[in-house]
Amino acid sequence: MAKPGVSGGAGESAKPGVSERRNVARQAERNDGALPASVGTSFFSADEERDAAALWRDPSEAERLRAQVLDAARRRRETWPQFPAINEKKAAELGIRRVEGKNVTLTTDLPPSPGVDQIPAALDAAIPHICRFFNVDERKFENWKINAFLMRNVDSFIEIGVLDGPPRFLYGYSIYDRILAKDQGIEYYNRFLLLHELVHSFMHEVFGDLRPRWYSEGSAEYLALHLWKPAEKSIEIAQFQTEPDATPGFGRLQEIREIVRAGNAPTLREILAFEPRDYVRTSTYAWSWALVAFLNESPKYRDVAELLPYCSTYWEPNRVFADLIGDRWGELENDWADFIGRIDFGYDFDATAIDATPGRPFDEAAAEWGKKAGKAAEGAVVVEAAANRGWQNSGVALEAGTTYRLATAGRFALNVEEAGKKLEFEAPGATFRYVEGAPLGRLQAVVVPLESATFDEFYSLNSANGRSGVNGEGGVNGINRINEENRVNGAPSNGSTKTVGGLRRGKSANEVKSAPRGTLAPWDAAVGFETSTTTLTPERAGTLFFRINDAPRNLAKNAGSVKIQIKRAAPNGKREESAKSVESVESVE
Repeated sequence: MAKPGVSGGAGESAKPGVSERRNVARQAERNDGALPASVGTSFFSADEERDAAALWRDPSEAERLRAQVLDAARRRRETWPQFPAINEKKAAELGIRRVEGKNVTLTTDLPPSPGVDQIPAALDAAIPHICRFFNVDERKFENWKINAFLMRNVDSFIEIGVLDGPPRFLYGYSIYDRILAKDQGIEYYNRFLLLHELVHSFMHEVFGDLRPRWYSEGSAEYLALHLWKPAEKSIEIAQFQTEPDATPGFGRLQEIREIVRAGNAPTLREILAFEPRDYVRTSTYAWSWALVAFLNESPKYRDVAELLPYCSTYWEPNRVFADLIGDRWGELENDWADFIGRIDFGYDFDATAIDATPGRPFDEAAAEWGKKAGKAAEGAVVVEAAANRGWQNSGVALEAGTTYRLATAGRFALNVEEAGKKLEFEAPGATFRYVEGAPLGRLQAVVVPLESATFDEFYSLNSANGRSGVNGEGGVNGINRINEENRVNGAPSNGSTKTVGGLRRGKSANEVKSAPRGTLAPWDAAVGFETSTTTLTPERAGTLFFRINDAPRNLAKNAGSVKIQIKRAAPNGKREESAKSVESVESVE
């Protein structure tokens, strides 16, 4: 699934002096049907676009910048070449036929069938949705013309002049106003592939280039997931999967689950650094799709996701993305870790959105609670965890190295599919079914340090001389350089390799040191309530979170909550009576 293969400018926003460097890079990334070699450009220099994020956050400035992008695209579109005419006589001899739509003309050697002949109508119906997704006036694309080719026998398309020779793309390809796909034998997936390539052609026409690669491929994957209603000639795009059989042929979600369970999930930093040549692996498409889907579906990051298409007009768009997130990068990492750790069909992004407000110190919260609840509650805080939410912020911060005693009371109802109804549970949950390794309904607790951090700070990329580590040896450009040296077919320079998202990666000493944690941290350090009480001794100070364990897709169907009393453990090894602790929780209204 390669990008349209043309060179050209990257919009009006870049500073003079980089145009020659940009044109060389664009030419190097030109795609003649093969997967292109990397040009080694993943992050830009901080001096020229450091203020870009601030400009895009300003509505009037953003509108002006959008107008510049669209104007540049219009002028660039005028330079697109004309393809040689197809040998129509030969096409007829080979059984190649044409199906006309309003915007899309399909040329195919597949026999007539509703699944094939409805493709132009489906793609026509998708174009206004694609325009709205990218915040482009759909009236500008009312007369857009695209030639689509669905090929069972690619040799036939070589004979009629559509291809110059054997295609070197794996599944689909887009170039200028042509989109091509090899027949996959699955009605849905053929439509998906052509929609994927249609998005590429749209992005190339509007934005001029398809960078960063994780975003262009991820967007094409995300938008191409669709629900086609042939009777109504309507389509819904950008559909997060609800069931495995709803998107036949699309196995990205299952692939991510397998990689995560094998402990080989890439970091966000590594996903941002994916290069064009990495897209010979379906896992790279899977991670790109997951990140774009997460940013667009999560209520916390949709505002940033809306600006990402226009980031591609900058020389190094990942830097703009990092700056748009700003000092919330650590928060993004936490949210992403929770998402990939429990990604599943029908994932509920609203119910799993995490409040990252730092909690108040325990003593302060306990003093306020004592005033409210009376002397019996002195030195304790009582909070609540709902069954219809994911991780929930207790609002209380705990100290490192201090042991706290947590006691619970209350019953809640979970919707159990195999029972066909809601069943009541208490904090220990039930072992007849497990969700991500823990009993269904088990109350879980974890302490999370909620610290503001930029991308550079999170990955410890600031060098001693004050320059951003984004451009230094330990930065993302450094990842590209190291990956270039340590490909599967080459020998790692330091003898160390790691499997990342299905790719073999070389690891330098700098990279190992900059990795602050595992990809599922901090949530994988959670403790569960095997009984109504447990103790917790945080290794690091942070805010206490609770969750009642259930699959994200089921959360909205659950009801009720559990109360949790938080106290410092009794000193000198004295044991506090569990019954008394639970009684004090139950007495709280």
